Amino acid sequence: MAMAGSATTAAGRARLRRSDARAIGAATLGWAVDMFDLMMVLNIAPQVSAAFFPTQNHLLGLTATYASFAISLVIRPIGSVVFGALADRAGRRRSMTIAVLGAGVATALMGVLPGAVAIGAAAPIGVIVLRVVQGVFVGGITASTHTLATETVPERFRGLTAGVIKGGGASLAVALINVLIIVLDALIGTAAFDAWGWRVLFGFALVGSLLNLLLLRRTEESPLWRRTEAPARHPARTLFSPRWRGLMVTSTLIVFTASAPYYLTTGILPTVYTEVFRLDQDVASALVIINVVGSALVAAVCGHLSQHVGRRKVFLVSGAACLVLVPGLYGLMLALGSPGTGIVLAGSAVMVMASGAITSPLIIFLNERFPTGLRSTGTAVTWNIGYGLSGLMPTFVTAVSADDGAILPTLIATSLAIAVVFLALVAATAETRGALARS
Repeated sequence: MAMAGSATTAAGRARLRRSDARAIGAATLGWAVDMFDLMMVLNIAPQVSAAFFPTQNHLLGLTATYASFAISLVIRPIGSVVFGALADRAGRRRSMTIAVLGAGVATALMGVLPGAVAIGAAAPIGVIVLRVVQGVFVGGITASTHTLATETVPERFRGLTAGVIKGGGASLAVALINVLIIVLDALIGTAAFDAWGWRVLFGFALVGSLLNLLLLRRTEESPLWRRTEAPARHPARTLFSPRWRGLMVTSTLIVFTASAPYYLTTGILPTVYTEVFRLDQDVASALVIINVVGSALVAAVCGHLSQHVGRRKVFLVSGAACLVLVPGLYGLMLALGSPGTGIVLAGSAVMVMASGAITSPLIIFLNERFPTGLRSTGTAVTWNIGYGLSGLMPTFVTAVSADDGAILPTLIATSLAIAVVFLALVAATAETRGALARS
């Protein structure tokens, strides 16, 4: 078939074309929309807590806020089944278009939802409902972004593409959130930002979605998907059959343990900065921006490195780094008691970069484990269940901590245990590099 020949030629190309760049750009921006919508609550947790979950127990309010964040993560697998099946049957672009727009609208509505002072118990209920809706759509974004790009670019660029989408998209989202926080805080003042300014951030989610849709209109469909002659009619049912069940379970566990360091560093550090180390909001946001820029660079480098040395080796080395560095540096900060801003920055930057390295080949690793006709659903379901579990880490840490002073010891113990399990899982897993080229 002509399309099959075209796809084979594309896989063997030595250079990126403009259409490849558009696919990478659309996927990275789509991932940024996903992470912007998802991560915003973690970066303004105290303000969201005060507005929607007011309580005399400060830590209980934060836990409720983190739980509302976790709701989206828990719901995401539903979106991955719905939109993954759509992406496998009708194409990556169509699925991504609907999911990106839906996520932007649901997030923007959270910004105009009245607080508990105005509407009482309806406020937290409204947040929960919108987080559920948002969770379905962001789960759908995950089903199509990375498959569209990694199936489009030549084989030699697939590791780099995965690192850029995961590291670049996530870092772009978190950096933009914190740039907006700094700018708004400077323009209207801290008091006004805490009272209402944080709501402005939710409106930018819709702006990002519309920009992504404009780019998607100029992006071609995946050549690997176009040459698939008979995609599964019921991908989710197929994937949970005995033939695929073991692969689904191990993939999900690897995603969980690989992504947990992200939430134990980037996800919870904004709260650690302000609530444990008592840094000002603008200082905390500046530290987060520096952290994620470094993480994006490391993710791109390690993703590309995985194309040369294999996904497994990158996992093992970066997993060992997380085993030593994350609990070790949290332990150093705890021992110092009141570390200076420079030490906090250096320690957290290293931890965030280690967590970026460990997830850099994760997207392409999952894509290589599933055939084209099941790929969007298989990767989306395992990704969203795994990330749903790891997204509970901030909730778990604050829930089991008796007070702010107990947060760091809990982070040390949790990060150590997660890293050990991850390394054991990867040690028992086969290499996947090159599987897309053979599909």
